[in-house]
Amino acid sequence: MITLCRPPHDRAEIGFAWAARLDAVVRRRREPLLVLAGGLGALGRVLLPRLTFDANPLHTKDPTTEAMRTLADLRESPFGNPFTIDIMTPDPAAAATLSRRLTDLPLVSGVLSINSFVPADQPAKLALIADAGEILRSTLAPRPSAVRPEPDQIRTARNALGRIEPALSELPADPTIGALADDLRRLAAASDAILRQVDRMLTRFLPAQLDRLRDALAAQPVTLQTIPPELARDWLLPGGRARIMVLPKPEARSSSGLARFVAQVATVAPDASGSAPTVVATSGTIVSSFRSAAIAAVVVITTILFVALRRLLDVALVLAPLLLSALMTVSVLALLPLPLNYANIIVLPLLLGVGVSFNIYFVMNWRAGQSAVLGSATARAILFSALTTGTAFGSLALSRHPGTASMGWLLLISLGLTLLSSLLFLPALLAIFPQTPPAGTTARLIAPPPP
Repeated sequence: MITLCRPPHDRAEIGFAWAARLDAVVRRRREPLLVLAGGLGALGRVLLPRLTFDANPLHTKDPTTEAMRTLADLRESPFGNPFTIDIMTPDPAAAATLSRRLTDLPLVSGVLSINSFVPADQPAKLALIADAGEILRSTLAPRPSAVRPEPDQIRTARNALGRIEPALSELPADPTIGALADDLRRLAAASDAILRQVDRMLTRFLPAQLDRLRDALAAQPVTLQTIPPELARDWLLPGGRARIMVLPKPEARSSSGLARFVAQVATVAPDASGSAPTVVATSGTIVSSFRSAAIAAVVVITTILFVALRRLLDVALVLAPLLLSALMTVSVLALLPLPLNYANIIVLPLLLGVGVSFNIYFVMNWRAGQSAVLGSATARAILFSALTTGTAFGSLALSRHPGTASMGWLLLISLGLTLLSSLLFLPALLAIFPQTPPAGTTARLIAPPPP
């Protein structure tokens, strides 16, 4: 459209007039600026090992949803941890042997198998249960259903209150006993309807609880053959192979702790599977893939730049600010901290393209003979292009979804540091090299397209 319509040239300078004065300052202070850039790059290199990848996919979910709140409550139980390890053994005997070895590992809180449902020391325990059954037999014997008591009968709780009140002063300070006395006082003065409701609420589950207690006191010896089939099928295959489930300690909740937990179990059972090894292997695959992709992208970008610019110095001038912005991003992510995760790691390839697209315009204008950088129309176009990109992608940071929000924050941070590197450190770097256009080229200023 520009070629066909031939719009008139701009009648006035479209760069920032106030920024033109900064070019002289940058050229004059280029050595301190480059020393600062080197220090920031060195800091990013030192902090690079502290850049972590959050392997827990649940951390990319909204923790305020009902499902995530329920899962958080379940994780408080040692049997509710979603990241466990499963191991298949030839038979229950092999499962018992391997379970003992796994129990000794530092990050293992427990090991479950079909053998876990067969109690140890059964003769001694059954004798104690039998003694308790003899003592409680008459108390727990089923009786005909009795008629519910009348409110006046329930109010005999006053007798219990009369026994509790004199003893309150002699007992240690216990809020539970005091609260019980207060409840009895309120019951004694309550209406008949409230007393009947309280009676139903307190005794609603009592018959079922008494039935379970009578069943427990009638316990019999337990063997692998007497385990109910609906329970055994989760732990024992028809062919006889037995399953082991390894539970982690709370220290294994972090990504590094989960990786150590999986590594420890793998030393004993190399063929272990389950959710924990899957998460660790998946995170390793993703990190390795993006590392390979980033290296490949840098190599391809360097090749394309060398074909386009045909001079090693120009290629280095384009890539140096990109490397600096990447190291500064590492520093910020490590110090916040803002770990990489399954969502925001997608941002990394985009940042390589954005960084190169900013720098190449300045380098091509510099080699065409333009010494002013910050006051040029190119700087103005790059600034508004960055603001447009930051507004579009940075709005993701306002999302309530943690994974989406982390993408927005990483984009905003890296884009801001890329812009800082292009507008501050690249002009200082260009100021130390003489402007010598490559042989056979025509000096021509390059400006990026409007955002």
